[in-house]
Amino acid sequence: MIFVGDYFALGFVIMLLLFFMDGKSGFRYMSTAAKLFVGCLLSTGISAVLDLLSVYILDMESIPDWAGMLVNSLYFISAVAVTSCIAMYLFTKLLEHTHNRYCMKNARIGLALLFGIYLVAVVVNLGTGWLFSFENGQYSRGPLNSLGYMITIAQMGLVIICYLRNRQNASSAMRRALLQTFPLVPMCMLVHRVVPDIMLNSFVMALVCTVLFLTFLGQRQGVHSLTRLNDRHRFFDNLDSRLKSGELFQVFIINIKDYGVINQKYGHMIGDEVLYHFAFALEKLIKGSEAFHMNGTVFALIMPYVNQHAAEEHTRSLLGFLESGIEYSGERIRMNYVLVEHVSGSDERDTGAFYEKLEYASAKAYRQKDRYIRYTPELGLKMERNRYLIDRMQSIDRENGFRVWFQPIFNFADQKFSGVEALVRMVEKDGTIVSSGEFIPLAEQTGMLMPITWFVLEESCRFLAEHDELGIECVTINLPLVQMLEPGFGVRLNSLLDSYGIDHSRIGLEITERAIMDNLERANQVMWKLCEDGYRFYLDDFGEGFSNFNCLMQLPFQVIKLDAALISRDLERKYQDCWSLTQTLANFLHNIGLQVVAEGVERLEDAARLREQGVDRIQGYAYARPMDEEHLLEFYHNT
Repeated sequence: MIFVGDYFALGFVIMLLLFFMDGKSGFRYMSTAAKLFVGCLLSTGISAVLDLLSVYILDMESIPDWAGMLVNSLYFISAVAVTSCIAMYLFTKLLEHTHNRYCMKNARIGLALLFGIYLVAVVVNLGTGWLFSFENGQYSRGPLNSLGYMITIAQMGLVIICYLRNRQNASSAMRRALLQTFPLVPMCMLVHRVVPDIMLNSFVMALVCTVLFLTFLGQRQGVHSLTRLNDRHRFFDNLDSRLKSGELFQVFIINIKDYGVINQKYGHMIGDEVLYHFAFALEKLIKGSEAFHMNGTVFALIMPYVNQHAAEEHTRSLLGFLESGIEYSGERIRMNYVLVEHVSGSDERDTGAFYEKLEYASAKAYRQKDRYIRYTPELGLKMERNRYLIDRMQSIDRENGFRVWFQPIFNFADQKFSGVEALVRMVEKDGTIVSSGEFIPLAEQTGMLMPITWFVLEESCRFLAEHDELGIECVTINLPLVQMLEPGFGVRLNSLLDSYGIDHSRIGLEITERAIMDNLERANQVMWKLCEDGYRFYLDDFGEGFSNFNCLMQLPFQVIKLDAALISRDLERKYQDCWSLTQTLANFLHNIGLQVVAEGVERLEDAARLREQGVDRIQGYAYARPMDEEHLLEFYHNT
């Protein structure tokens, strides 16, 4: 009965292994922490078996002493191997969210040194009996029999030191694990001292493993709770292992869009059940593939790449599956999806860079409203270009190549260029101009549009202050609605203009109708307050698609800029209809007290006709292109 703990230990180990290994990926694709935990379980099981074997040897009269020494030596080594493995697992979990490589390096060195000392002690014990001896079939403890406990205490000390140095990054689960496991060791030592015949070592080790499992791995590490597919963590472990091995493989990311519509139609419980059926069918779809539930309604498939023909067949099968939908209760439920494919290259090794390609392709498919997109080298060049532009936009200033260009606006009433529109440009070191159409969408996606707007505002104020002799009445600036609605925007804007001594009426704020309609009530409040401060508002791109005339009546606009599509050469085949619409709009806007600017006018004859139709101002290549500050000064001095 004194060794019943070993039987319990083996039972715990077997149950934990069965539960823990109930995933869809093998040992090869496990994380380092998961592999260490398996090592803890296996070494605990081996230790329990060796302990039971040593008991069996004691009961056998014919077993030679050398066999008893060998088995007990292996048991002593295995016991410390278990504690070393548990300590290494704790180090890994403690440092998994930090970049303290120095601490991890010292931990490995410390554990290796302690284990090496004990290993040497066990070898020396074969001739000295300092730890234990085995003579005439009798086992006897030596004076250093408790060295294994001392080694374990030293390992615990290393873990505590590492914890104290990194406690700001330690999770509550880690603190709980330390509080629950560390008292077990002194308890085991106390029981062993009070009742030497009772051996709890293997049982306590199995108990520690159980505590660690319940603390860190209780949700079946690597398995999604709803669909039972491998989860996001196991996907990245799998990806990392495949990339490091250099094998070629094919990856699909499936993003089910607008799944909330299905939940609203059928209810969340049925929605979850449909998602489960989808995951089950996806897992069985392509032989040799591994399916993953990344999060929400995002899934992934990984499979070996055999050849191009097989890869194309996989793509066709998956597209057919997604198009057909899932049958539930006699009804075929089809889903809106985005499918991204990428085949690994022989030179790809970085997991983060690999997944970045998948994310970039997915985002591109979303923007273009494509259902399927394959990552290609051409797409990779575009991604690198975007990364370069985003990096450039980390500093929005003249030193980093940002400039403000100006496009003059001709006023028919005064017969002069009374205003300009400020436009941002990015200039390369070789003088090449990066179009705003290339980097502004990126700025919108990455939250960098606001710094760009403030840069344009400040450069415009500086230009007006330095060149008041030009007689420019107003500089108009495209203003994102979200920026205008920010708390404190008006205060900061007033402070900027006042610091340059610029009258507020000389800055025109251009806002698109599409943006306003998303937040009409709040925009109304802010715009009226800014009008009280003297600013002028321009409604940009009026006539682009649907136009809400109620918007014009509620909000304090002074000028309407007609969309270039109304008067572009693309509409030349509907020439008469186009001009009649322009005239109708101009008359209507004049009647409600608004001025009209026509954008995108490229021909002088078009400008003359627009004047006849009642347009007040012209902006376009017919009179002037956007130009930098130097050329604008020359332009004004020559006109």
